[in-house]
Amino acid sequence: MNNLFRKLQIYIFNRIRLITKSIGKKDENLINYITYLKWKKNKNNKNFFSRINVLDDLKKIKLPKFMIVTITFYFNPKKIKYLTKTCEELLKISKNYKIVIITNLDPKKIKKNNILKKSSIEFYYVKNLTSNRFLTWKHLEIMKKYIKYRKFSHFLNIEDDILITKENLIYWMKSRKFLKKFNLIPGFIRTEFNSKDKQRYSVDIPKKQKLKYLPKLYFKDKKNAFVNVSYPYHAMYLYDRNLMKEHLSGNSSNPDYGYGALDPNYINPKLTNFDIMAKANVGLIYKNPPEGFTNRSVIPVNLEKKKIYESCLIKHLPNKYVKENRTKFGSIKLKDLLK
Repeated sequence: MNNLFRKLQIYIFNRIRLITKSIGKKDENLINYITYLKWKKNKNNKNFFSRINVLDDLKKIKLPKFMIVTITFYFNPKKIKYLTKTCEELLKISKNYKIVIITNLDPKKIKKNNILKKSSIEFYYVKNLTSNRFLTWKHLEIMKKYIKYRKFSHFLNIEDDILITKENLIYWMKSRKFLKKFNLIPGFIRTEFNSKDKQRYSVDIPKKQKLKYLPKLYFKDKKNAFVNVSYPYHAMYLYDRNLMKEHLSGNSSNPDYGYGALDPNYINPKLTNFDIMAKANVGLIYKNPPEGFTNRSVIPVNLEKKKIYESCLIKHLPNKYVKENRTKFGSIKLKDLLK
């Protein structure tokens, strides 16, 4: 009876959506609500619940021994300090990680410190770009080269000012092991620190999220869950070989993905809202999410405390958005993000 009622609700809201499609924001809200209803219809299926507390015993997971890291660096001497810290943190995890810094300036002209001189770091100079806005897409050339070598098990594409820690990698590895059967991917939340009020802020989520209406995968205790937020972008992606192959072989690695140029039957408003630089980091987020989920990215949350797990939080080192305080980005305190 409940499933029949949910199906009727979905049908009615789909009809309303068609009528109000031109309204824009309301259309997006309806899409999200219809998706929530589809999740609600399926949530009692035992496959949507974890039989274990997924993030228990995080220390027991094995980290990638060999990983390819691509970092896009639009040359700016003031950003060398962030680039250095990003690379240094990754090499603390493993000296075997191969870091390729993709830049628009001849590396001979870049004044390198001791970290950036390390043998595991390579500069890839891109010449004659029609626009520097396409530089972020050049990382795919590196990924295509190294996916051929089986010793590299993981692939990380990241901006030049994001800090990825060992704890972040452990969380991703453990979560991926469980989430792959659901066609979901462990996500991250990019954060900044405001030195004035000593609070952390969410960079990429411009609206507070109503936890009740977000699709979830519950842990065994039902007090924790992987939650599907409405704004999953986090300026990077981390993939294993299967995900990297899926990305490289499909439309998601094409700048026109979601605009209708590749497939007139697939126009995704969420993808058309990204600028060309940021879109290179979207990856597989919106490609074939399971029914009842708005995208493939999920983050772990303590439902009782409405608190996001620390292990999925990544730092945006410049704290640019909270300092400027001019846009909707970086405007919501992390502790207030879920309501």
